[in-house]
Amino acid sequence: MVGCIATLLAVLSVAWDQPQTPAHGESESSSYSAARRGTATVDDAYRVFLTMASNHGRVKLNGEVEELSFEEVTAHLEALCIIDSEWSYSPETCLRRDVLAYMCCSYLGYRPGVLTGAFGMTRRYAHREMLYRKIIPPGTPGTMVSGSELLSVATRVSRRVDPKRDVQLKDNQIH
Repeated sequence: MVGCIATLLAVLSVAWDQPQTPAHGESESSSYSAARRGTATVDDAYRVFLTMASNHGRVKLNGEVEELSFEEVTAHLEALCIIDSEWSYSPETCLRRDVLAYMCCSYLGYRPGVLTGAFGMTRRYAHREMLYRKIIPPGTPGTMVSGSELLSVATRVSRRVDPKRDVQLKDNQIH
């Protein structure tokens, strides 16, 4: 038992190491940065979903998502009804699975259940719906999301929206 706990702690300590900084003169894309992070932040998720919305033609941006402030990103996502306007998360807040599930449900236009149709969607029911549709892997709603899990879920959402679309990466995003 003690050996198992020690092994688990060793693995977790490696997972929480800070990501390496990019080489001199090289810029790191936000998705690459998010993938290397142990725990994704609300800012990571907001930027990933706004980038996806821009790529799918749901919003027209002046410039790149990385250039926008967190408040501007939040305003765009509220206008697209991807996030709840009542949310007051700070950019550094760790991303929870139920928040990610809500964003996925909203982006895909799913309205799970009869009650949510009448009273609005909740993070809890969005999480259950995304589990059922196999967009989010099994787990509890309050669990934190890793950066790589965020990108995996975003990829599943993007493929549900446009299954035949190829992902186009810029030269500086290929590593």
